[in-house]
Amino acid sequence: MGEDPASADVVIVNTCGFIREAKEESLEAIFDVVGRYPDHRLVVMGCLVQRYRSELERDIPEVEAWFGVGELDAVAEHVAAGAAVAGSQTATGGMGSLLRGAWGYIKVSDGCDHRCSFCAIPLIKGPYRGEPLASILDQADQVLAEGARELVLVGQDTALWHEDGCSLPELVERLAEDPRVARVRLMYLQPEHVDERLLEVVAGHPRVCRYLDMPFQHASRAVLRRMRRWGDAHDYLDLIGKARARMPDVSLRSTFIVGFPGETEDDFQQLLDFVTEADLDHAGAFAFSAEEGTAAAVLEPRVSPRVTRKRLARLTSALLDVGELRTVGRIGSNVEVLVDGPAPPDAPEGIVAVGRTEGQAPEVDGVTYLLGPRMPVRGEVVVAEVVDAAGFDLFAEMS
Repeated sequence: MGEDPASADVVIVNTCGFIREAKEESLEAIFDVVGRYPDHRLVVMGCLVQRYRSELERDIPEVEAWFGVGELDAVAEHVAAGAAVAGSQTATGGMGSLLRGAWGYIKVSDGCDHRCSFCAIPLIKGPYRGEPLASILDQADQVLAEGARELVLVGQDTALWHEDGCSLPELVERLAEDPRVARVRLMYLQPEHVDERLLEVVAGHPRVCRYLDMPFQHASRAVLRRMRRWGDAHDYLDLIGKARARMPDVSLRSTFIVGFPGETEDDFQQLLDFVTEADLDHAGAFAFSAEEGTAAAVLEPRVSPRVTRKRLARLTSALLDVGELRTVGRIGSNVEVLVDGPAPPDAPEGIVAVGRTEGQAPEVDGVTYLLGPRMPVRGEVVVAEVVDAAGFDLFAEMS
């Protein structure tokens, strides 16, 4: 497999159909391949196909085959059949475990039983299904054999995983026992399912990242109930307080939606007040997207696009201010950095490698640029002193 479409015979586009922007990006990617590589075989897979297969098949005849969610084996069989005939090479950003750094994603579940009024995931992926323990261990063994040192556990609600008396904390401890593992990281923890036992494992195990990714989505109780979600600002601050009491150095990530139907200025102010008090390290903010088939798509009253854009800008600015202050606050501290690879070609002089602290999740948070007299290898964990910061990125000098 390769990642350069120009050198491939088959290009696979893995799509998302969660919100409008993701759909648009997926369609742009498909049309980009159609326009730039007209002689290539094109296969499209993923969530967008799951929701809109018939429309896509009708409107984009240049695509050779379409595959929805859960059809990865069928994709592989289709491509392999073509390769057997034509000797094809494949370019894809979504298949296999092709490592771009020292981490590997481990899917522990799919689907969701929550019926958040704004979310299309249950419509796309169906009800919650935990991956069997054997499958999770096989995934881990595969990415570790390929050189991963950090296992990133993902799912629509990672904290719900369990099998035959083994829950997520026990799974994390078992994965962390493997001597090849430097870190285990948990993503997508719905806040109502983050309990004392899970906090105990995150805080107490030396190979588990002190990092919690909890999508709060809002802080106003009224908005959260219309979203069909648990909690409010008080509950979330209490949870954050419990986490920081156990782990003063914990890094926190979340996501928020603005412009949800019925959101008032008072609701939005509660959200602004919350993000200031919560003091999050990383957070994403999104404008409400009315997804067809969801309960929120028909909720009233609607917040105007102009007001939504203004609120999104204000919230994004507040989150950036808080996050950047926390990043700057790390200057002068010593950190352990997992090396993902050599410095990029355009890196400033003196930077030899790039990696991440345990407070930086791959692909969504900042990175740490390493300075020093030697070139560390991918997967190495080095101790370095943070000497500067830019945005959410750190610059650290190896000792």
